[in-house]
Amino acid sequence: MRGEAMKVAVIGAGSTYTPELVSGLMRERERLGVSELVLHDIDAQRREVVGGLAKRILERQGYSGSVQLT
Repeated sequence: MRGEAMKVAVIGAGSTYTPELVSGLMRERERLGVSELVLHDIDAQRREVVGGLAKRILERQGYSGSVQLT
């Protein structure tokens, strides 16, 4: 990991692109050092569905940082 831990906020996280973004963050986790991920979307249903998928991806990849859905 380079530098300090990073917080990443995704605006419009209910998008179908979010799982791919999360997978990419995990592929580059050593280089990026993401310690906190915030997924934000105004559509609560989409946020919960896509956020749940993102959480499962992160769990499967052994992500130890925090995840928030807002």
